[in-house]
Amino acid sequence: MEYLGSLGRLVGLSCPSSERVESAPRYVTSMTVEGRRRAQVRPASPRAWDLSVGVATPTELAVLSDFVTGAWGAGPWHWVSVQAQRGNMLTPGEASLVDRVTRPEWVVGAPEFTVDGWVPSTLVNGMSSGAGSVATYIPVLPERPVTFAADLLGDGTVAPTLTVAFYDAAGVSVGSGTYLAPVRSGWVRASFTRPVPAGAVHMNLGIGYRTRRMARPQVTWTDGPVPYSAGHGCRAAIIDGWSEDLIVANRYGTYSSAGFTVLEVS
Repeated sequence: MEYLGSLGRLVGLSCPSSERVESAPRYVTSMTVEGRRRAQVRPASPRAWDLSVGVATPTELAVLSDFVTGAWGAGPWHWVSVQAQRGNMLTPGEASLVDRVTRPEWVVGAPEFTVDGWVPSTLVNGMSSGAGSVATYIPVLPERPVTFAADLLGDGTVAPTLTVAFYDAAGVSVGSGTYLAPVRSGWVRASFTRPVPAGAVHMNLGIGYRTRRMARPQVTWTDGPVPYSAGHGCRAAIIDGWSEDLIVANRYGTYSSAGFTVLEVS
C-alpha cells in the first residue's frame, strides 16, 4: 500500500498493479556544427511515478479522487511508495548526503571505501559533544516498526552512534534514542529496529559526536535490516493524469481500473 498526504494524515491508497518511476533528464544536450555533442547539467531532475490499479471498488477509487478533485487541497503532499517503505524512506539527495542538515562541525568528505565498496561522499563529523540530526521530517506510522541504518566510522576504541528522535503532529518530541554500533577499527554497517512511539508522525535521523564519519544512511518501514537501497522518499508531490475505466457493473456494484501519475515538485 502506498501513502499520500501530510504528516499525521497519510492516506493509504489501493495497492497498484504496476508502478513505474522515471526521473526527468539530467542533461540538456546539443550538437555543434563541428559534430560535437555538448551537455549542460540541470540542477534538479524531479521524478514521476506512473501507477495503475487493475481492479478497484468505488470506495477505493474515492480515496484517490479526493486528491484529484482538490478535497485535500492543492498539495503538495508526502508520497510514500512501496520502494520507499521497503528500500529507503530518505530522498535520493539525503541518502547520498547531497541534501542534509548543515552544521559548522560537518563537512563533506572525499569518496571512501566503506563496508561494501566505494561511496561517492561521506559526512565528516567534527562535533566534540552531543548529537545532531542529518535528515529530518521522515514520515513514520505510529506503533509500526522502523529500521534505521548507516555506514559508520569511529576511532576504533569507542562505539560510533546513530540517534533518532520522534515527533507528533505539533512538533513535540514523543521519544528518542541513541544506538551504539560495534566497536571496529574501520567502517561498520550499523542497523537498529524499534517500534514507532504512539502519536509520532515523523522522525529525525542523526549521529553522535563519537561517530567520526557517516555514509549511506537508510530508513525503512520494516521490522529488520534490508539490503541498502538508494533513497526513494518524496517530500513534495501532486497527483495528475487521472483516468478510470469501468470493467464490470452488476447488481453487486461496479469495478474499475484506474491510472494516475504522481509528480515530484519543489
